[in-house]
Amino acid sequence: MGYQYDLADFKRYLNDKNSKYRVDGLIFWQNRIPLPIDLFNRIFNESDQIVTDYVYQVAASAVTFSNRDSFQEALGIEVSDLPKSDLKKQSKELNLWLTEKLSNRSAVAHMSYEISGLFGLEDFNFSVDKVAESLTHQGKKYARIFMPAEVRKEYSLIKGCDDVGQENTDMFGNIIADKYNIYRSGFSDALAIIFNALLDFRILCSGKGSHLPKVRVISPLVEDVDVRLGKTTDGSLWEPGYEDDHYIMINQDHPLVREISSEQSGPLAECLFFLGELENNQFSDEKKKFVEELRQAVSRSLWIKHD
Repeated sequence: MGYQYDLADFKRYLNDKNSKYRVDGLIFWQNRIPLPIDLFNRIFNESDQIVTDYVYQVAASAVTFSNRDSFQEALGIEVSDLPKSDLKKQSKELNLWLTEKLSNRSAVAHMSYEISGLFGLEDFNFSVDKVAESLTHQGKKYARIFMPAEVRKEYSLIKGCDDVGQENTDMFGNIIADKYNIYRSGFSDALAIIFNALLDFRILCSGKGSHLPKVRVISPLVEDVDVRLGKTTDGSLWEPGYEDDHYIMINQDHPLVREISSEQSGPLAECLFFLGELENNQFSDEKKKFVEELRQAVSRSLWIKHD
């Protein structure tokens, strides 16, 4: 079955893999684990950054395991315990060691560029500092990192790394949970499963050497009103704000924003601007609460309809 690289097809891809992976209102269900749909969507929409983090974790495991004895002698930490936050105390020694072992012509750097190409990461630029940062994450170890077959093929060219990615392959759930400040025990396993599937989906959609299409977000700019595109505090489609003057924040992650055309965006933004102004101008707590709940209810209904 053919897929395009977009949010709707990723949800379809997951459901095709397992019918228990499904969207129900504002919840994405991974088997019996409920994830807020805005979190699920955010992971997909910010996947370039998260997948880049993954490439650096793969690189970090490769350079340390392939130079096991040298690393353990220089830093005094078993590679089987990596990544490990204790390395932050030895940041200078770690950076010196990595600088010695890595360069843009090193086998690990070459592998990283190959893997980034598999995932369609257009702007990947290898950084020793990012490898060092990856090694200082505290959580599940490299024995549990997931590698799609295409990644494993590139990774196997680095000798001495046979112990990497051989266990439960749930490592990256913790990294995503930490990134979004989520309680690990509640979501880590579900996040790992979704992220591992996302890696496969990106490879399926991109093909080696091609770039994934960017999701288009229309910035609704209207003369004479202050309209900003960003994130709202409660996930609503819009939210009023006030600095020197009234402005409106439109939620760039709301699915409606990704569907509207250039012609539609202006009138919508203007309408929401004045709805926000109405909310800002309420002095009665009761009326202000009513308008706020109206905004949240409308936003929720539109999210369900367009997601």
